[in-house]
Amino acid sequence: MAFEKIQRRTVPDEAIRQIKALVASGELEPGHKLPSERTLSEMLGLSRPSLREAIRALGALGILEIRQGSGTYVTSLSAELLAHPLSFVLASNIPALQGLFEVRLMLEVGAARSAAARITDADLKRIKTLTSQLPGQIGDLERFIEGDIAFHQMIHEASGNAVLVALMESLVILGKGSRMLTAKRREIRERTLAEHRQIYRALKAHDPDAAAAAMAAHLRHVRDELGSDQPAQPPPAGQRRPAGALSKGRGRKPVRSGDR
Repeated sequence: MAFEKIQRRTVPDEAIRQIKALVASGELEPGHKLPSERTLSEMLGLSRPSLREAIRALGALGILEIRQGSGTYVTSLSAELLAHPLSFVLASNIPALQGLFEVRLMLEVGAARSAAARITDADLKRIKTLTSQLPGQIGDLERFIEGDIAFHQMIHEASGNAVLVALMESLVILGKGSRMLTAKRREIRERTLAEHRQIYRALKAHDPDAAAAAMAAHLRHVRDELGSDQPAQPPPAGQRRPAGALSKGRGRKPVRSGDR
């Protein structure tokens, strides 16, 4: 493997870039052990403290794993592992979760459109079987979410696009927390079932426009559920709340003209 001497002004960012490039190119494969700290610092031409900083950063990203007494290894690079740092950012962060739904809209609407044109009878049978099982799971939130994830993954696979399937695998992992928020009310789960059936009918009819429209409507409904029951945020310190901006269910009702 080829490491380049690093200019001091770019340490340790350049070390991070080089190691990531070697992982991306396949020269450092999952499970591969890196050279010893002394050897690697000499190969990169940087101090051992700077190298440790770069390795810690790559460890936080899920790319490297430091095994005490054994060395530093490339991780499995699984989608779940690499998505973990972003999962922390998204946890209970409503604006970030809404951004995730925007990405899902961009990708999953296209996936549904493509799937409608390419879906096979075997694919349709699998999706139909799943949609018939989901009503029996509606009372169990975790099982229902697992079924919902499986429904969307079947559509991704039916699109015939391997890159899309890989991308969506990471997004599914990131979006599991958002599903716990949006599906916690039973009426939302019931609406999801109805929307799944509508998507399935469009796929069965091999109607790309209808499948795309049904998927878009479904994802927008779920996205709109995010933050619907979140408490109002207080104004910044030293700033008064605008008149009439009382929290829901608190304070006096606004005076109507006929009540004056």
